[in-house]
Amino acid sequence: MKTTRTTKLAQRLWQAGNGAAPVDSTAAEQLDLELAYAAENVTRDLAIAAGDQVVGYKIGLTSQPARDAFGASEPAAGHLLASRLLEDSQPLATAGLFEPKAEVEIAFVLGEALPGPNVTAQDIHNATAAVAPAFEIVDSRWRGGARTLPMLVADNTNAARAVLGSRVMPPAGLSKITATLSIGSLTMPGSATAVMGDPVEAVAWLARHLLRSGARLEAGDIVLSGTLCAPTPISADDRLVADLGVLGRIAIDVS
Repeated sequence: MKTTRTTKLAQRLWQAGNGAAPVDSTAAEQLDLELAYAAENVTRDLAIAAGDQVVGYKIGLTSQPARDAFGASEPAAGHLLASRLLEDSQPLATAGLFEPKAEVEIAFVLGEALPGPNVTAQDIHNATAAVAPAFEIVDSRWRGGARTLPMLVADNTNAARAVLGSRVMPPAGLSKITATLSIGSLTMPGSATAVMGDPVEAVAWLARHLLRSGARLEAGDIVLSGTLCAPTPISADDRLVADLGVLGRIAIDVS
């Protein structure tokens, strides 16, 4: 369901991600989860109309504490735009971002579509062409941040920027991957078990979620499966380094 009010809200959120002021929380009155996903779809359509391209998806709220914070019974999904995907080693500009935070993730690159209604973790493993260490930079276009689950979803689940490291063949047992995020002298530990117990399970959830609305994961899609580390604030002149063991390292400079 989509209303004129929902469309106007989506336009304001999209504009806030492209240089306009953040959106006041009063605009979220009467916003429920169904309308929130409708608004998110409008922001996607606006980006495409402006010449952008959807290259995949991101999954949020993949840890139980994150779901509890938003009163969510399941994760949340957003889309990944080509214009927001940085090249490996390309500096991250904070201009235009409000309160960016870094997340360390495992990115999946699919080699096959997943059309079935009962996608399992094994299906994801079979369909994955490669995985890569990744940074997702999250940022809210709501003034002061999202306070409710519908606010989070309407804002494309805080998706802002992303960068993928070198792609590798998926190793067995992704749930055993641990991570270390370093920002200057700050070090943050992380574990793939924070991502629904296993990132493969998160991607399987996404496949089933998309099918409920008539979409599906396609060959070539990139999926950011959820953060291994707590979202960490970043600022200009930071250097971010993430070490994911057998998956490799990824680094990015913030300007």
